[in-house]
Amino acid sequence: MEQDNIQTLVNALYKGRSRAWDAALVTTQTFLETLADELLDNVDRDRMNAKNARIKSPQRAADKVRRKIAEAQIAVPTTSEAIADALGDLVGIKVLCKSPRDQLAISKALEASCRSPECSMRFAEEPLDYVSNPKDSGYRAYHAVLLVRVPTHQGDLDVKVEVQIKTRLQDAWGELTHEDMYKPGEALKPNEFHNNYAKQMAGLLAQVDEMADSLAEELDQQTSPLKPSERGSDAVSNGIRNLPATISARVTKTGPKYALAVGPDGRRGLIRARSLRDTLGETKLIDVDEYLSVGDEVSVRVEETDAALYYDPIKIG
Repeated sequence: MEQDNIQTLVNALYKGRSRAWDAALVTTQTFLETLADELLDNVDRDRMNAKNARIKSPQRAADKVRRKIAEAQIAVPTTSEAIADALGDLVGIKVLCKSPRDQLAISKALEASCRSPECSMRFAEEPLDYVSNPKDSGYRAYHAVLLVRVPTHQGDLDVKVEVQIKTRLQDAWGELTHEDMYKPGEALKPNEFHNNYAKQMAGLLAQVDEMADSLAEELDQQTSPLKPSERGSDAVSNGIRNLPATISARVTKTGPKYALAVGPDGRRGLIRARSLRDTLGETKLIDVDEYLSVGDEVSVRVEETDAALYYDPIKIG
């Protein structure tokens, strides 16, 4: 009878708040995407992705309440409001990052924004940093629960939205270790074998994450614009070999951050987003693949350094 009452309370909660939860998800996603835009400034936008959002099903919510009661974590709720208070993860968004530095950057930006008196978003509780302090299982992520104010016909409502910020490898760890099978309330209980392997896998994936960070930093250096001191009369001393003023290069690969093009000598060079933006006279963020497609012929200025071959577009279209 008690279980039926819990499901009834959960169903009433969902009926009354589903629209507010949907609005809170959209608001939070927009907020997180704006933070990412400010941080990335015309580099690979896919490095921070906040598109994975969900509202827990009523059945799973009721099961979690029952489990919390059985484990004496909460008293038996008697109202829908008590159900909402007991569960901070009914509404959730996962932010997937390419590397630990991106994860750290957006985590810091989120903290700075939510602690600012000018921000409408605020923390419902102190964030949990499982990256600096992994769980015993090896689990790594940054967790924050935000209070998102949503207007309703009954007045403003503060909705809790759980935000998990993970690298892609941290997220993959859950599937690789079958984490869902070993969570509280699930059929399997973690044994020593599972715990040891899960922790070792987490450590190995963390090392790969660090290596990916180093590679990404190197790529950023290669695709960033040359400093003024590296151009002009000082070019030779800075490792730039001046090639023909202009050539026609054919685009062979394109993406948001850069394109690759092949010149008449068969060598491929980088067309950077910033150099394309300068050519277009744009000041806003652009994606290279919105302007260049595979097969396009582009008039470019060639700059070769000891580290890379750059094709700076002179004319598009």
